[in-house]
Amino acid sequence: MKRILVTGALWVPLVFAQAQVVDISMQSQNKAWQDTTMVSVVHDYDDIILTEREMIQETYQIPAYSLYDQYWDTENICSRHLALPFAGNPLRIILVQSNNNPFFFPCGGATSVNALYGAGKNNEFHPGVDIAVKSGSPIKCCFDGVVRMAKIYGDYGRVVVVRHYNGLETVYANLSKIMVKPGQILQSGDIIGASGKSSKTGTEQLHFESRFMNECFNPAMFIDFDYMEIKENTLVLSESDMMLQQRGNVEVKQEPEKKIKEEEAKPAESASMEKVKEEGVKKTQESGPAEYYTVKAGDTMYRISVQHHISLTKLLQMNNMQETDKIDIGQKIRVK
Repeated sequence: MKRILVTGALWVPLVFAQAQVVDISMQSQNKAWQDTTMVSVVHDYDDIILTEREMIQETYQIPAYSLYDQYWDTENICSRHLALPFAGNPLRIILVQSNNNPFFFPCGGATSVNALYGAGKNNEFHPGVDIAVKSGSPIKCCFDGVVRMAKIYGDYGRVVVVRHYNGLETVYANLSKIMVKPGQILQSGDIIGASGKSSKTGTEQLHFESRFMNECFNPAMFIDFDYMEIKENTLVLSESDMMLQQRGNVEVKQEPEKKIKEEEAKPAESASMEKVKEEGVKKTQESGPAEYYTVKAGDTMYRISVQHHISLTKLLQMNNMQETDKIDIGQKIRVK
């Protein structure tokens, strides 16, 4: 495949009288699939047609690869936090470029919203929107992009993450079937899987998230869920819109079976990591009297580390935790 030149300004900062210009257009791209061939194949997925497309071959085909500091994790929804390119200014994000395919609502038919983005039951943060949809219904990609992750992932169940050429990512969870794989180049409207049920409630629904630079924000900022269309072709996004990012990011535990298999496959490595962790905890405990922080609604280990001016690695060591471990409201976290 020939290289695709970056054209057009995908990112245009809101211009104020003395606002610093934030130009990150050269760190993203318009599309990478112009010369690919579409082949529609019927699989044994309840008569759902899967559109197969070409796989990316080189890193220049990864959407917003430089913007994301070459972050392309096919195993985790968010394995690290990235510096947000706001520089104090909001960004105006163009959702659909003129030569890209139009927006597709992820599911068709009669739909309704079961749960909104934000604070949910028991003060647990809900990082997306739950859309009621009959189990087995086709789920479609919202914008042109590339599949970053497609697997079974903790409470998300079967989940697909797609990164789009403007730097946004969309997350599709509670699937009953996954019909794409990481690295697959998609057009909007391509089928990525079939809807299923929530692993927690058994409700037939699609869990949908929108993310930017690994941080989630409210999908209702740009999608009208009543009319199943985008509100406008631009999204004005600021850092404050993502300050509510809470759970559902790095606190997802691996499936028990998979964790056991991984430990059996690499016993020496696991033992070594445990030893390093224990030594780190012991060294920290000898440094002085302990101080503890009580977890509040919306806290993450990363946010606690920032609040107490301590590295995330050290904070995890002091509490004998891993980055994928969950924390609960009222839990005591050692910060010194």
